[in-house]
Amino acid sequence: YCRCAGGRDRTLSLSHREADFDDAISRAELAVDDRVGLVEQVGEQASFPLPYYLASIAGTEGFSDAGAAPFAAGAAADWNEAYMKALGEGLERYAAGVYRTAEFRHAPGTALEDAVRSTRFVTSDGYDPDPDAERPWTPGLDLVDESGVWLPAEVVQYPPPERRIKPPITTGLGLGSSTIEATISGLSEVIERDAAMLAWYSDYEPLGLAVDDERFRELEKRARAEGLTASATLLTQDVDVPVVAATVHRDGEWPRFAAGSGAALDPVDAATGALAEALQNWIELRDMGPEQASEEGGAIGEYADFPDRAQELTHPETTVPADSVADEAAEFSGEAALDALVDLVDDAGLTPYAARTTTRDVAALGFEGVRVVIPEAQPLFTGEPFFGDRLERVAASMGYEARPERAYHPFP
Repeated sequence: YCRCAGGRDRTLSLSHREADFDDAISRAELAVDDRVGLVEQVGEQASFPLPYYLASIAGTEGFSDAGAAPFAAGAAADWNEAYMKALGEGLERYAAGVYRTAEFRHAPGTALEDAVRSTRFVTSDGYDPDPDAERPWTPGLDLVDESGVWLPAEVVQYPPPERRIKPPITTGLGLGSSTIEATISGLSEVIERDAAMLAWYSDYEPLGLAVDDERFRELEKRARAEGLTASATLLTQDVDVPVVAATVHRDGEWPRFAAGSGAALDPVDAATGALAEALQNWIELRDMGPEQASEEGGAIGEYADFPDRAQELTHPETTVPADSVADEAAEFSGEAALDALVDLVDDAGLTPYAARTTTRDVAALGFEGVRVVIPEAQPLFTGEPFFGDRLERVAASMGYEARPERAYHPFP
């Protein structure tokens, strides 16, 4: 797999380097400039209950065949962490949205020896992943055996160069100071979304988690300042990686409910990330107001009223210490962490793939962008519901009953 047009190197080589937070944020800040920056500005949008920043991504239409997503957001208890989250997501979206269609290989999947067939991807009505149709392809990597493959460019770039295989979404995009860090980020998100959908659309009963951790307690404290109660529940399915849903809820003033989710080898990390996301989503709902929220994708506006069906996430019947669902992999980082994640996905009969999205200007800052896909994983959807074979199969294998017709999921 070779260097593509324009000098962009699409070859994904898995490597890791340690980079502390101060180093990463110093490099990322070099991307911010209102005239020539990859990110035009990063502005504080809220202080309470969490610092919340919004990054404005530079327009890419002049040097790309797509327009990168215009905004990225980040929220955390620490101001610098919130700033870096917004900036990092901005660079992640920028890299995914910069490409020329001429740089891709154009061919039918049936003509490529190592193509990941378009028909493997879970999709909805109205899409036609015809394996014999010519489409753009980009080099990728099978994360199980690290062999080279061809991935449909449509499932790698965002926004995609075409929309024929599946509804576009950002799930699986990752950014890091190394390709391994970025791949861990992207793979964790795919695992998270798959488990969240499988858990919600079955009669699985979420297990409550009691999280004894200073970072989580600080987020709970921030939530209480707004009259919000925080909770965490375990959603892990057949991929044995801790996946956690976190919610904040209250009676009285709207918004009364918001949810977030996270996945990590350490369940405490997953819960902390999920609660930060729930609070970020609550802030966004508050800023939207009920009318705008009702027009957003999915059902976040409806759930902001805190309907009864949300209570399975806020009032689980059984609660256990979060540490009790951890194993030795919770301490892993870098290459060991990625190997553990890939092995657990492989154990569930799934194959994860990754592709490098790094642009030359993002690479010059010392960052790597990656998209991870698992074709058969259940996607999170924000439009009409659609499901792959995993919903029925996983529910049956774990003693649950699939419920594809149940009320819409609460995740943004």
